[in-house]
Amino acid sequence: MNELSLLLLLLTVLSLALMTMRWVSARLDQPSVLGELLLGVMLGNLGVWFGEPLFEIIMSPDSSEPLAESVPVAAHVATVFQALAELGAVLLLFTAGLETSVSKMRRVGGRATIVALVGVVAPFSLAYLTCLLLHVEMDVVGHLFLAATLSATSVGITASVLKDLKAIERPESEVILGAAVIDDVLGLVLLAIVSRIAISGSVDGFLIGKTLVIALLFIVAVIFAGERLAARGLAITRRLDKQDGLLYSALAFAFAVSWIAQSVGLAAIVGAFAAGLVTRNSTANGKPENNGFQAKSTVLAAVSPIERFLSPLFFLYVGMQVDVRFFLNSQTLLLALVFCVCAVIGKLVAGLVAGRDLDRLSIGIGMVPRGEVGLVLLGAGRSLEVISDSLFAALVIVVFVTTLITPPALKWAMGRE
Repeated sequence: MNELSLLLLLLTVLSLALMTMRWVSARLDQPSVLGELLLGVMLGNLGVWFGEPLFEIIMSPDSSEPLAESVPVAAHVATVFQALAELGAVLLLFTAGLETSVSKMRRVGGRATIVALVGVVAPFSLAYLTCLLLHVEMDVVGHLFLAATLSATSVGITASVLKDLKAIERPESEVILGAAVIDDVLGLVLLAIVSRIAISGSVDGFLIGKTLVIALLFIVAVIFAGERLAARGLAITRRLDKQDGLLYSALAFAFAVSWIAQSVGLAAIVGAFAAGLVTRNSTANGKPENNGFQAKSTVLAAVSPIERFLSPLFFLYVGMQVDVRFFLNSQTLLLALVFCVCAVIGKLVAGLVAGRDLDRLSIGIGMVPRGEVGLVLLGAGRSLEVISDSLFAALVIVVFVTTLITPPALKWAMGRE
């Protein structure tokens, strides 16, 4: 079987399995990302159990180098599948930026910033102290990556629950969503720092400061200068190609900014999120159509079908890299339990600083799910080889548990009043 045949067969199986798992997730009233992650875990481990080289290479790319050399077809398909998955992560963050309301963030900016900062510091501090108490040895890169993962908040999952409750316009909801976006930006900045350290192979205070400044300058530059570029690009491409110009322009801008981010030492997903944020602003203010809101929905509608195909492949890919044998390891389960407690308590503490005139418990619970953003950070950390297999499996459990418990908990908290 050649590379194309194997890739087509893999995509056929995954597409059918995804439809089934998404149906099961809907029936159980759970986010589809959980089903996609769990499906990846099941398929990856079943493939390894049956001795399929493709799944063995995906699960352990470094330790499977001799196998990859002996089965080049499987190795090539695994590389292509990884590329598709990472492209799905880029488009996922781009659409997340498209759906982010900067105006609402500005309205609750002060409170949201405070909640976000506490939501980063508290869970990381708890996890760090617990690692010291448990004598878990971890280098600086590992701790920074842990901070990035625990600081994330899934905007999509929380927003969907708030929409179901018809509470999206409540002040608490605006604080939750604003803080969640800031948390994600801080997590992406930490990821940029981790990436630079992993590439350089050493920890340097000057390098960390330089990376932080570059990341912030990059985001600010994209937001201020990129808005005009995106608006002009949308206008020009719509005249060149009235049918699909909007799609090509949006994708070209997303890929270009992601490439620039990667070129200056940041993660591609940092650029993708910034590009989405700018594109949303430009479509609302640049008015490529008479109605700004119609223009915004058109951009999202054009990109969403491609994103809905590729982003599940990313979650599947992350799940396929989880070796369930580590779940039988007592240290992995202990780490997962500890990090779950730190992840939940840290966000509840963040809700306490939101102000007494708001429902602080609802804000804290709304910040708990790590969801797709946590998985994006996990996938990036895995590719950078900055975390061990045991820590990777433990953090996957954290993402799974926090995402699972948030919808019912938030419904209860919002329904108390």
